[in-house]
Amino acid sequence: MTSAERSKDKRLRAIYNTTLEAQNKQRDEQGNACAICKRDFAKFTAFQDHEHKCCPRRKKNFCGKCNRGLICYLCNKWLVGVLEKQARDLSPIELCKRVIAYLEKWNKILKEKGCYLEKPEAEKAAV
Repeated sequence: MTSAERSKDKRLRAIYNTTLEAQNKQRDEQGNACAICKRDFAKFTAFQDHEHKCCPRRKKNFCGKCNRGLICYLCNKWLVGVLEKQARDLSPIELCKRVIAYLEKWNKILKEKGCYLEKPEAEKAAV
């Protein structure tokens, strides 16, 4: 291992109770891309996702049993992070189901209104 790899391995062991070897294996299993949006980790930094209810951020080190997949910064902060914070009394899964139901309802309504039809060039320029 290089010194940078040893340093990363030490950090992963201290914080996430995992190893660089385990994380590299997970990277390979995920195709070196975000588990959610599939952004390539060659262009986007990989973050170890974990269940915050098990090990809150303030603890600074986690049990490792709550580790999930590797996700990109955008999914970590703006998707999973927001869902976990917004869920409050719901589980993030239940909140996702409600979001899906909402979007499906409005997708049908907007489709009926013609929202998704090709717009004339003049109308596109105005938008």
